[in-house]
Amino acid sequence: MARTFIHYAETKLALAAVLLALLCAGTVYGLYQHLVTLQAGTELLMRGNMRARHLAETLSLLQDAETGQRGYLLTGRSEYLEPYDRALKHIDQSLMTLRAEYEEVDLAAAVITSVTLQAHAKLAELKETVEVRRRDGLAAAQRIVLQDTGKRLTDAIRANIDQLLKTEQAVIDRGVAREEAAAKHKATLWLWAAFAALLPISLCLLMAVRDARRSRRESVHLAHVSSHDALTGLLNRPALLARLDEAIARCPREVGLLYLDLNGFKRINDELGHAIGDRVLIEVASRLQETVRPRDAVARLGGDEFVVLIGDCPDRAALNGLAHRIEAALDSISMPDLQGHRIGGSVGTAFSAEDGTWGMSVLATADAAMYARKAQIRQPRPGRFQPRLVPMSA
Repeated sequence: MARTFIHYAETKLALAAVLLALLCAGTVYGLYQHLVTLQAGTELLMRGNMRARHLAETLSLLQDAETGQRGYLLTGRSEYLEPYDRALKHIDQSLMTLRAEYEEVDLAAAVITSVTLQAHAKLAELKETVEVRRRDGLAAAQRIVLQDTGKRLTDAIRANIDQLLKTEQAVIDRGVAREEAAAKHKATLWLWAAFAALLPISLCLLMAVRDARRSRRESVHLAHVSSHDALTGLLNRPALLARLDEAIARCPREVGLLYLDLNGFKRINDELGHAIGDRVLIEVASRLQETVRPRDAVARLGGDEFVVLIGDCPDRAALNGLAHRIEAALDSISMPDLQGHRIGGSVGTAFSAEDGTWGMSVLATADAAMYARKAQIRQPRPGRFQPRLVPMSA
């Protein structure tokens, strides 16, 4: 039975382990998919931010070129052309980068083409004013500036770049919102999946715990049944012998044993029936337990034979005193079902300090003393109570 239960419990625990492993594997896979999606979204955001930065850099280069041109026009000093020269040096590379980044986006690519043309026109206008200022003076250069060609180109470039920046920001905002929604949706799905997986796992574990408790209770019950008399609840013969050996091993010279056989029980059993006899045995067991100490062991060997084990008996006199009290307790039994029949008992004693330190030897000595006491009761003689009249060898 124990092997069957162990196999049953192992099956439940194995099922719980499989479900838990599946939950862990699903969680790892879900985390992996989430990381992949998050990485894709992050890359998209990074590309959008990079394009926005390049747009801002292009606009900044054009503004630097215009700032250098104005400084030179007003002062005629060449050092003011440094931002202008730097812008001319890097503007083509910046525009090429923008065209490469937007080549797969049709509408944006058209805007970038327009920005490129406008930027080249703006730079040409700036270059013309610088050359005129250098050659013909400030008044000639101002006449070109006052035509507002450069201003219109700058406004157009700024408008196109602002349009692209707003588009990039919108894409970034949508991407962030989409990622947040996807993350929330996946978290909800995995929460329900975890709940769905944990429920059978919990059920398996609870069933295993329940079965373990039930098996423990059954084991305790079986252990009690195997070591106790079914009718009286007292220890049975194997349990008594085990207790006797333990007591002798612990205190070899302080173990006392009382062997009891009921007087008149066979007549009650034959004339009144086994049901009355069983009630008498139960009453005898109760009287014995009331007479001895809680730490003393009381056993029924079978039929109407009982044994009391005293684990810390000081001497035989104390043992004989207990035997006298037990006989008196049995003589006082009065039950309506007995219909006038009397019940009593013959008690024989054995003391390990005098009768040996082997359990079966002590039990045999007490048994022989009980028969001697039974014979004494049948042929009463005046004198002091002596539960054990003669040595075993007599």
